[in-house]
Amino acid sequence: MFFKAKDYVTAGNAVCGLASVVCVIHGQLYYAALLILVSWIFDALDGVVARLTNTFNKFGGEFDNMCDHLTYGIAPGFLVYGVYMPWMPGDGLQPIVLASLVAFVLPMTATIRHARLVVKPIKVPGFWIGLPRPVSAFVVVSYFTSSLFSELGDLGYGFGIVLTVGMGAANLGAWPYLSHHGHVWRPFVGQVLKLVVVSLSALLLAGPLAGLAGFDLIPPELFFDWFFFLLFGYSLFQQAGVPEEEWKKVRAAVEDWKQQPEA
Repeated sequence: MFFKAKDYVTAGNAVCGLASVVCVIHGQLYYAALLILVSWIFDALDGVVARLTNTFNKFGGEFDNMCDHLTYGIAPGFLVYGVYMPWMPGDGLQPIVLASLVAFVLPMTATIRHARLVVKPIKVPGFWIGLPRPVSAFVVVSYFTSSLFSELGDLGYGFGIVLTVGMGAANLGAWPYLSHHGHVWRPFVGQVLKLVVVSLSALLLAGPLAGLAGFDLIPPELFFDWFFFLLFGYSLFQQAGVPEEEWKKVRAAVEDWKQQPEA
């Protein structure tokens, strides 16, 4: 059968994305955001299961890509719409249209990015070209669930529009972003990543997950604040973790890729 053990784990990613949309429909934006962030657990585990069971195949790779697109490209658009629809001015169609203009940014740019890289692929070990869909989704989703957003009031909504458009533009760009595949980073990056995983796991368990279980250990917003701070910082400053010679190689590869004819 073409559906292997790892693919059931990958399906968990898609289920989180679909459940997030359902939560938005019912006005549960907090749970919608949490589901998109938790989906990364399934996204990370499917590779582990694939290696343990030695079940790599073409279907699994494409299925993983489509599930990522659903959860990190499409579902965040529904969340953004749920955030902005009540805030937009006017009556009738006006707030619907205005909220949609903001909400459609990530789904459209993620879809264009995917199509472009299918017809004109580029692979550079240790890098993604253009901001990856999960990063743009996590930055936007964690921001709208953070205490920072709630404290800023109308200014927070304004910055949210700038942030969403900026993440969409980064999706479509050709700027290299340091990847965990290939490990071409400076030595300190590996240690930082360990601290990131440990801190996020601890905050997720003590905050949102403990809250779901009925325990009030720490404010769940701390998890979203920290997640936003880390990923927004990565999107701006990740080049600092790249050795100069590796950066020159990837920039040269990108320039060569730009010169290639469109398919």
